[in-house]
Amino acid sequence: MGQILAMTYSWKTFAAGAAIILASCGNVQNDDGIIAQIRTGLAAKKQAAPPAPDIAALRAQFTPEVMAQIGGPILIVQIPSRDAVAVLTRVGTNNGVDTFLTPDGVSISLRDGMVVATRGLGFDLMTADIAEPLMAVKGSGDTAVRVHRYLDGENQIVAKSFGCAYSVTAVRQVTETCTSSSDNFENIFVMNANGNIASSRQWISPQIGAVLIERYE
Repeated sequence: MGQILAMTYSWKTFAAGAAIILASCGNVQNDDGIIAQIRTGLAAKKQAAPPAPDIAALRAQFTPEVMAQIGGPILIVQIPSRDAVAVLTRVGTNNGVDTFLTPDGVSISLRDGMVVATRGLGFDLMTADIAEPLMAVKGSGDTAVRVHRYLDGENQIVAKSFGCAYSVTAVRQVTETCTSSSDNFENIFVMNANGNIASSRQWISPQIGAVLIERYE
């Protein structure tokens, strides 16, 4: 439980992730003092809990100039069940899976924008089989089966299978509705002009619920 509580607090202090990224960009946006403000906020958080995350302000920091300095994609990830948000940077790609990491070591791995694993959250998604869902979200079919794997109370891997249906619910938006014998959830994927996942709401586990993911590059 201590690990989970620490993680929740760290994600609430989302400015820490942004500060580390922005500080590496030199003097970008010094005119409006964003970097100085974030550094001041980092010093202040040692003495008091931070205010509630301001997602709009966080998004606004990642201008094209800042992204050019970063030189790679980032994720802004929210966990509504924990009132938490963080900035993740890509740390590696392996066989088509991109892994993104927070400054305090929590990771989310995605294949073409769809979550296949998490680490460090507690009640993590160990692995997921998403070949069929990924094809369906991109327009090749209206049903699919996805498989999630979790650790049980004895530290053994347990697989859960979900039957999923897909529908276009808005312009460039696909809704995935999945059911199993014990859990039901709904994911939402927003596609960009190239047909790739640009932002999404994706269910991780019963304890975590859904995460909101926005990709910038």
